[in-house]
Amino acid sequence: MRQHALMAIAQVTEPDSAVYYTDGSVDPDSRRTGAAAITRGTELCEGTSNHCSTLQTELVAIQLALEHAHYRQEPTVMLHTDSRAGLQALQQPHPKDNVGLITTILGILQSISVQGRQVNLLTQPPRELLVALR
Repeated sequence: MRQHALMAIAQVTEPDSAVYYTDGSVDPDSRRTGAAAITRGTELCEGTSNHCSTLQTELVAIQLALEHAHYRQEPTVMLHTDSRAGLQALQQPHPKDNVGLITTILGILQSISVQGRQVNLLTQPPRELLVALR
C-alpha cells in the first residue's frame, strides 16, 4: 500500500511546483510519535517527543516540509496535509498552545514568501492519490 502511495505521489506533478505530503502519527498504545513529509523521492522523517499530541506531530510534519521547501527553487510550494486542526492553529491570531512550533512555521512561511514564492496549504490529498490508495 505504501509503495502504491509513493508511486502515485511521483505521478502527481505540478509544473514548476515543489509538492509535499505530510502526516503526523501517535500510536495510542505505546504513545510513540513521529512526523513525516514526502516529496518526489525524498522522505523526511522525524521522531517527536513521546506523548506529543496528534496536533503537535502534524505541525512538526508541516514544519519538516516547509524547512525542506525553503531551500528549493520552485516558485510554488504545494503542501498537502490531512490536518485541518493544524491549518486552523496556524491561522490563530494569538495562539495559546504550541506557540513555539506555530511561530517557527509562520516564520518559515514568511521567509519563503519574501523569496517571491507562493505556498499553498491544502487539506485534501489530490484525487490521483486517493484513487491509488484504493
